[in-house]
Order: sequence, then structure tokens, then C-alpha cells
Amino acid sequence: MAAAYAALVSLTHTLDQILNPPPHHQFINFDRDRINCLREKADFLIDYFLENNSNTGGDHKEIEDLETRIRVAAEGAEYILEDNVMNQILAAGSEVDRSVETSTSNNLLSEGVQTAIQELHSIEEELVRMKKDHVQHKNSTSTQASSSSSSSSSSSRPLLPIGENTMVGFDGHVNEIMGALSTDESNLRIISIVGMGGIGKTTLATHVYNKPFIVQHFHVCAWFTVSQEYTEKEILLGLLRQINNTNRDEQKTGDDDDDDDDDDDDNDGDDDQLGNKLHKTLFGRKYLIVMDDMWDIKAWEMINRFLPDNNNGSRILVTTRLLRLAMDIGSCSPYQLNLLDEEQSWDLLSQKIYAEKRCPVELEEIGRSIAKKCRGLPLALAVIGGVLAKSKTENWKYVEEDVTSAVRNQGDEFCMKILSLSYNHLPIYLKPCFLYFAAFPEDFDIQVSRLIRLWVAEGFIRKCGHKSLEEIGEEYLKNLIERNLTLVDKLELTGEVKTCHIHDLLSDLCRIEAQKVNFIFTGKLYNHLYMLPNTKTRPTRLSINGGKWKGMKRTPYRPPTRSFLSFSSRDSTDYTARRFPLLRVLDVVEKYPKDEILQLINSRYVSCTGSISMSSSILSRLWSLQTLVVDKELILPSEIWQVPQLRHVEGNSIILPDPPPPDDVHKIILLENLQTLSTVEDFKCTEAVIKRIPNVKTLGIVCGTIGSNCLRNIGLLHKLEVLTLLCCPCGGETVFPNSLKDLRLHGCKIPWEEMSVIGSLPNLQVLVLFKNAAIGQKWIPIEGEFARLKYLWIHQCELEIWEADNTHFPCLEILRLGHLNLKEIPSEFAEILPLQKIRVDYNRNNDLILASANEISEQRENLGYDGIQVLNRTFGVLRILVKRGINLAVGGDGRIGDPYVVITIGNQRVETHVVANNVNPEWDDDLTIWNPNQSHLISLYGCRQCLTGTS
Repeated sequence: MAAAYAALVSLTHTLDQILNPPPHHQFINFDRDRINCLREKADFLIDYFLENNSNTGGDHKEIEDLETRIRVAAEGAEYILEDNVMNQILAAGSEVDRSVETSTSNNLLSEGVQTAIQELHSIEEELVRMKKDHVQHKNSTSTQASSSSSSSSSSSRPLLPIGENTMVGFDGHVNEIMGALSTDESNLRIISIVGMGGIGKTTLATHVYNKPFIVQHFHVCAWFTVSQEYTEKEILLGLLRQINNTNRDEQKTGDDDDDDDDDDDDNDGDDDQLGNKLHKTLFGRKYLIVMDDMWDIKAWEMINRFLPDNNNGSRILVTTRLLRLAMDIGSCSPYQLNLLDEEQSWDLLSQKIYAEKRCPVELEEIGRSIAKKCRGLPLALAVIGGVLAKSKTENWKYVEEDVTSAVRNQGDEFCMKILSLSYNHLPIYLKPCFLYFAAFPEDFDIQVSRLIRLWVAEGFIRKCGHKSLEEIGEEYLKNLIERNLTLVDKLELTGEVKTCHIHDLLSDLCRIEAQKVNFIFTGKLYNHLYMLPNTKTRPTRLSINGGKWKGMKRTPYRPPTRSFLSFSSRDSTDYTARRFPLLRVLDVVEKYPKDEILQLINSRYVSCTGSISMSSSILSRLWSLQTLVVDKELILPSEIWQVPQLRHVEGNSIILPDPPPPDDVHKIILLENLQTLSTVEDFKCTEAVIKRIPNVKTLGIVCGTIGSNCLRNIGLLHKLEVLTLLCCPCGGETVFPNSLKDLRLHGCKIPWEEMSVIGSLPNLQVLVLFKNAAIGQKWIPIEGEFARLKYLWIHQCELEIWEADNTHFPCLEILRLGHLNLKEIPSEFAEILPLQKIRVDYNRNNDLILASANEISEQRENLGYDGIQVLNRTFGVLRILVKRGINLAVGGDGRIGDPYVVITIGNQRVETHVVANNVNPEWDDDLTIWNPNQSHLISLYGCRQCLTGTS
């Protein structure tokens, strides 16, 4: 139901936009009663899905047909609504009489909305009927199902595993878990193992469970595989049966008939009777119970009340794919299993192929390549090992070409079935977000900010309370990470996830599931796109990684394409709005002509390369625009201040006019949804401007000539978390909001003695001081400031003496120093326990700073703590001694200037000091250019007559 749910939520966003259009689009006219009725129908179905999720009832074919009907109805309604909006906007901005077209469009709209309402109402009745039938069927068969499941032993695991599982890379985990199981702590403890499907949780638990030491350590051992479908009776019976079997093996007494009678007695009891029997059986005994493959906390709550704490060292071992579940029930931090590294992967693969034998030397290179492509997943390595063991060596190259397909197609797709359990268990609201990973190429590091903005633009995220859609999206991503469906690549310096990706096999799973429901098309243009039929169920999202439009028709596809993502910059892609008249998401790595953007009236998300100059006429048409991203210059009209749905605006250099003065102060439009604005040239930090963007979280601004007190207005942005500020010295008071986490200053020339304005920020974690952001030779921080700072980078600032200790930066983890005159790092930094890394870049006294950093690391080790990683970057140095000038020119008015010398090499620029009123100045300045690793023209400015110097 993922595609159907996504279509419904997206429809509600469009309906809300129609009911509350932007100020410049108040002319958009619809029958509000019908729109509200359609909104109610969509909300009912959304709420139904959220409440019932997979418990809809009905057979598989019936559910598939129902999902298709919902998706087609919701998407069809949205198409006709946005098509009508487009026609209304074009008519409003056209001098040509379009009354006939408008009338036709309105008739189609009325008919289409009514059809959608009737179809959704019919689906609503069908769902209610299916649910009723499902409940009746469940009640009528509950006794039979219970009896059948009770007599089945498929859910209970034998004491010894069938077959032999090779285990590589988990030796440390085995020892740690055995230690946790056998520790002297007497109270009942729950130990959890967590990791993605196929990573080896059950294999690890099995190895521990069958260790002779563990078998002897506990009086009773029992194993139950919970999985996704279970009843309380199944769990209790499975555990009782294993305990009884263990007792029989130990006692070696009794006859078979009595044993059967005991099993019959167990089957006859209700849940509480069985639970009480389990409690009595375990009472007073030291027991180990393994709950394998647990998916929700209900299973734990069912059994936990019957497990006695005998205060004798009993233990529960749980395996799960869900980190949150493991944390909720565990007595200690979960044992998180990570993917194997390349060497471990090869060890496991070679053991699977050759057992105790050694791989032939001539096959090791290709074997290692295949192991690497399994991306460290033990399940994939085991499956591919079985394939290679049965294959001729000359066929290994074919496996290497497409490892993912080889894994997927083996053993009745056994591997994919295991991984698909994680997808099937997802709540309905997460499924579209997970399927959207299919849009990205394999091994692609996905920017989290980009991913969440796309989710929002696609309409996947439903509004909830006072949280922004992006905040909800961050929670969705966190949920996917905790379910081990998404892997974290990089973290921001503040700790948030910066980039992520999914395992190749999960990426393959995404594409398979997305293809089943026509959620998205992925591939190359010339391979498949022309083959897609223009049917109601055709994918409306295209993700292209290469190919050309050449030879393909330019007429609109039906149903129309709503999203186009391209990851190829090498192939020529002839974009045209005639193909995508109702496009909402455009994310490409090429330039996109502004006249094309003009025609994308329904666009919500536009990201492309190059520059864009957006006129008032263009902006006035984009009634849904949320995100606009370019990598070069972005010129915006003043009307941008009247687009309240804007959420993110990014460009390398944004030209943003001042907001026009309002005719009525009560009609000032606030951009309350705007969260990102970066980087704006000559930004006016006036109170009037700042108050228009009250909820901005990321702001990048370049301030030119500004008033003496303008920077104090930044303090009014109470939700600002990331600020990049490039400005000339402004004087006056500078105020930053307490919400700041990441502050990057360029050229502000704040005296070191006034750094309290920054040091007092309670949430600041990242501080970058770049190119005279701070001035003065000496910095003595105040105790208690920079209390949460984790990252400090000082670059090209006046700093020679730094007096500080561990009380000034108690949380500092990374220190980076570059192009400074500083001679040493305070030795007391050895006592800053979180400090992990010091990086030294091209300082004048680089050797001295490096020596002090190494000394700090040694002190740390002498104190019994881990040393500090010291990094040094000095590849080359060019020193230029500028001595004096002779007979320099005077000004045209007879006044003598204040001469100085500027030397530029490449992008680097260094200056001598200024000598006032002297035509024969003496500088004696020793200037340093770092890393001159290629030839550059040296340019000197400032002396018109003669310059003497040495280098």
C-alpha cells in the first residue's frame, strides 16, 4: 500500500494549497465544498492505513487491486486539480482570451473531482467490508489456528543448529556476550544483539548458545524464534516444550506415552495457565532464554511477566533488527553488529568456497573483488560462496560483473526474502520514504538534507502537530536507521547525520518493490523509457542515470511525469516542459533553461547547476515552489518576499532585493516556512528583514557596508542553528541567538577580548574563525564559556599567544589551526579528555605548534588516556622578504600616500604592513606563501616606482 498511501498524502498537500493559496494566487478558484469533501475522503483512507497497516484483510490479489484503485484515483484527482490551476495561472497572466480553454478545464475539473470523490467513497466502503470479513474469519478460525500452531514445532529452534555456520569477524562479540551472560551480577539481565537482516545475529547467538561453557553455566536453556507472526500461546508452548525436552534428556527417565500426555496438558491450557506453568518451571533455576528475531515490544511484554528474577544470574538474549526495540528492553547497551571489512569479507567467502583449503593464487584477485562487492554482508557472502563453490572457475568473472543479481537469484531468492521482512514490517508512512532510495544509484552517498527535502516535495510526509515537515522527515530517517535499513556515512560536526546510503541488496530490494507498484522508474533513457506504456499505472517518477532523449517523442506522457531526477552530467538531456507539463520535482546535474522553469508552474523542488536569474513574471507563476537550489549565482526579484510556501533557497551567490514596503503593516507576509537561506550577498540585517524569516535554521550572508548595530538583529532569529557570516568590521553590538550550534565567521574582526559574545552561546558546538574573524595577539578565554564546543578552527587570524586550560573548552574534540603566528598550543589541553584530533595547517611556526601538539598527546598517554591524533599539512613554503621602497609616487593632490605591498600567488594574497606618509618606506616583512605546488605568476601591487626585495 506504499504507493497508494503516498498518493493520498500528496493529494492532501495539494488540496491544502488550493484551499489556502499564496497571496499572489488568490484568484485561483474552486468549489470549496467539493475540495473539502475530497480532503475528508483522503484523510479517512490515510487514517485507516495508519490504524490497520497490514491488517486490512482480503487476499493478496484483492489488496493489490485495491491499492491500484486508490493510487489511480488519488493521482488522477491531483493531476486534474493541478492542471486546472496551471490553466488559471496562465489565463491570469495572458493577454489572449482563454475563456474557452478555461471553461473546458473547469468542466473537466468538476467532473474529475466528483469522479474521484465517488471512487474514494467506494473504496472506503470496500475497505470497511474487507476489515469486517477479516475479523469474522479470524474469530471463526482462532481455535483451529491456535491448535495447529500449538502442535507445530517450526517456530521453536532445536538446541543444536542444523548444519554448520561459518563465523568471521565476530570473535570479539562472542567473548563479550559470553562475558555478559556469565557475569557475577545476580539480577535477571536482558542482552540484545542488533543489526540489519543477514548480518549474522542468529549465527552469533547460536555460537554463544551452544558453547559448552554456556550449556554448563545454566540449569535450563531454551530458544524461541519469534519472527513477525506469533501468538502468546505459541511463545509459551515453544519455551515449555524445549524446557521439558531438556529435562528429559537430563533425567533419562520416563516413557514416551507420559511425555505425550505432558504435551497434551500444555496444549489445553490458556495463556495465563501456560505462563504460570513456565514461571513455576523456571522458578529457582538459573536459566538462559534466547528470543530470536524479535520485531516488536509486544512479544517481550507477553512473556516478560512470566519470567522470574531468581537473583541467581539468569539471562535473556534477544536478537532483533530494530535498534530502538533493543534499547527499550535491554539491560545494557545493545551489541551492534557492523558490516565486515574487506579482509573479513574475503576470509568468510574463501572459507565458504574452500573450507579448510587455501584459495588458488590465480583466483584470489577476482575472489577479493567479488567479496568486496558483497559490501560486508555475511548473508550475501555465504550465498555467493555457495554459488562459486559449485561454479567452474572460468564462470567467476560473470558473477563478478553482477554480484547483486547472483545473490538475488539463488535459492528461490532466499536472501531477498530475508531482507524483505524488514520492508514488510515497516509502518505504512515509512514505506514510500524507503522506496524512494530506489531513485539513487548504487553506492551513492545521499545528502540527508537533499533526501528529506525531496520527501517533502514528493508529498510523502504528513503534517503532525507543530513540527515542521523537515523535522518529521528527520524522525523518519532516524527510524529507518534504527531499523538497520539505512546506513550512516558521515556525521555533521554537530552530530547529525550528514550523508547516508543503503546496502546494494537493499537498493535492489527497493527497486523490486518500487517496480511492483509502479512507484518509480530507474534506468537509462534509451534503454527502457520509450517502452513504458501510457497507462494509468505507469510510473510518474523518473530517475535517470545516463542516456539521451534523442529519437523520443516530446509530447506529454500519460499519466504525466511528476518527478525527474538525473544523476548523469555526461549525456545530453534535451529537457522540455512539453514532456513534463505538470512536473513537481526537478533534480538534475545540468543547467536548466529558465524559460523551461517558467513553464513548470506546479514545481515544488528545483535543483540544477549554473546560474538562474528569475524575473517577477517567472516567480508569479510558481505557486507551489518550496525549494530552489543552484550552484552558482541566483538572482531573485523582490516578489520572493511574497512566496510564503518557500522552504529552502540556496545559491553560491544570491542577489536578494529588500522586501518592498507594505501598503498596510497588517499585510506583511512572513516567510514562516523558510528554513534555509544561503548565501545572500549584501544582506541587510535590518529588523524588518529579519522578522520576515522568523523560523530560518540555516543562514549564510555576506554583509557589505552595513549600519553599526545591524548585526544585533541576528539575535532575533530564535530558531537559527547554522550561521555563516562574511562581513567587514561593523562596530556596535553583535548579538547571536542562543539556538546557534554552528557558527562560521569571516573577516568580522572581533577582538579576542570580546569573544564572550560567542563563548556564552549555550548550544554552540562548531566554531570557525576565518580570515581575521578575530583580531588581536592574545586570547584568554573566560572559564565556563564554550561549554559545549566540539570543533574549533582558527585560520588566518591574528593570534600569537593563547592562554587556556581544560576548563575553557571541556567538550572540545577537534582543534584545527592554520596560517597563524601562534607558537604553541596550551599544554593544559592534555586534560581535555574528549580531545581526539589536532590538525596543524601551514602556520608560520608550524614546527613549534606541531611539537606542542605531540607533547600534549604524550602527556595524555602519561596520564593513562588515549593519545591524540596529530595531523600536519605542510607541502611547500615560499618565503618572500619585502625590504623597502625607493622614491615612491605621491598622490595627485600632493599628499603622500600610505604605501604597502600586496603579493598574490594563485588564490593566495599576503600584505605587508602599512607605513604612513613615507615615500621611502622600510617594511622588512617576511611574507609566506604556503603550498606553492605549481607555477604561478607573482603579482605585486601598491608601489609605483621601485621595489627592492629578496626571496
